[in-house]
Amino acid sequence: MRYRTKQRPPSANEIDRILWGSGADSSDKQDLSRFLERMTNACFLDEDHRQLGPLKRLLRQYTRDGIVLFLGAGVSVESGIPNWDALADALLLKALTGEGLEAVKRALPSHISRFEFAGKRLGTRRFVEELYAALYGGMGCKSLIEGIPVKRRAQETWVGWQSVADALGANRTLAAIGDLLILKEGAGFRRNPQVHSVLTSNADNLLELYCMAKTGGRHALNSVDRASVGDHPNQTPIYHLHGFLDARSEIGLKSHLPAEGESQAAEFPTELLPDLIFRESDYYRTIASPSSFVNHTPQSLLRRLNAVFVGTTLEDLNMRRWLYDAFRERTVHRAKYLRQLYQLPYDAAEDEAAITSRRHFWLRTKAEADKADQAKRWDVPHAPVDEVMAALGIQVVWCDSYVQLQERIDWIRSKGTLPTFGRASAEFRRS
Repeated sequence: MRYRTKQRPPSANEIDRILWGSGADSSDKQDLSRFLERMTNACFLDEDHRQLGPLKRLLRQYTRDGIVLFLGAGVSVESGIPNWDALADALLLKALTGEGLEAVKRALPSHISRFEFAGKRLGTRRFVEELYAALYGGMGCKSLIEGIPVKRRAQETWVGWQSVADALGANRTLAAIGDLLILKEGAGFRRNPQVHSVLTSNADNLLELYCMAKTGGRHALNSVDRASVGDHPNQTPIYHLHGFLDARSEIGLKSHLPAEGESQAAEFPTELLPDLIFRESDYYRTIASPSSFVNHTPQSLLRRLNAVFVGTTLEDLNMRRWLYDAFRERTVHRAKYLRQLYQLPYDAAEDEAAITSRRHFWLRTKAEADKADQAKRWDVPHAPVDEVMAALGIQVVWCDSYVQLQERIDWIRSKGTLPTFGRASAEFRRS
């Protein structure tokens, strides 16, 4: 049997006043103490029942429960990695014979259909090769990255890691996230247990390589591109939802090349190429299956943990569907619990449940908000974006620029990282 309170439930007007208006007064602290306690536990109010803004609320969630990071193309663009539009254009140009690029783009408005077209024209092997070339062709430190040893034992004694860390660290967004994942501890490093896992739509592995460089060749992140890859207790899993191509030069792309002294290339089976999800047929094969890795993993994490989105436009309909499903499931069950808690009818139970179910955060920059003229102005109003994202369980943390976004990630790490997180022993008492 659930505990029931004799306090009256708050009205919708009282919830709005306390959370978004003048805050709690002395009578609220007496009459609505249970509600104030719930809002404090949900990190909307501090211990003195004062309102917390989105950034401070994110800091509290990170400190108390930890987070999951969801990364998009904006994390890698400073390293010379193209965004989805540029990557699709590069593949289309390789696939076109007589058609014009703009004409094909008008006929195929979605990225997945453009990748499908390019894949059919190029064939599977060449599609993967051209994708690799387009992905890393603009990266200034490509030759340095390709010089990283393949064998783990050689990686730990390789002398080039500082150069790799400096080259990749020039991308301050990538470095800020990497520094959040790998913490300095004494003379060494450790994985940050407050970041439970990383999900990324990016096909590059620059974040893994930066963390390796920072730790002198140790594997602090575990790259996951399929369901059968197990968790490692000393590594943070990074889930590549579209698969990934290794920047160090993908083995599957090089194996069919002739070895030194050979006159011709050995035939390399297409089925041994890296598994990627770019083409429309790939999406239907994975997203259409409820048990697939790409479907199950994001849904599970979004239901159980607090997610922080960085470098993404959040326009992907599958991601928005996963967010909505997780938000609605939590809201419905939370409202049911609240109605059971009070002995009086609670008309605003759904309102409170929807507020406390808003547990994910989106670090969004002005440049992302105004695509039409990113460099000169920003006149996209906050309110409509905030309202729409609230219906998906997301609170937006607005940033003036990527510089401010990077500073806020660094601030969260410096202010909220706890050396004892996850190490406290449980106390069990006998009655």
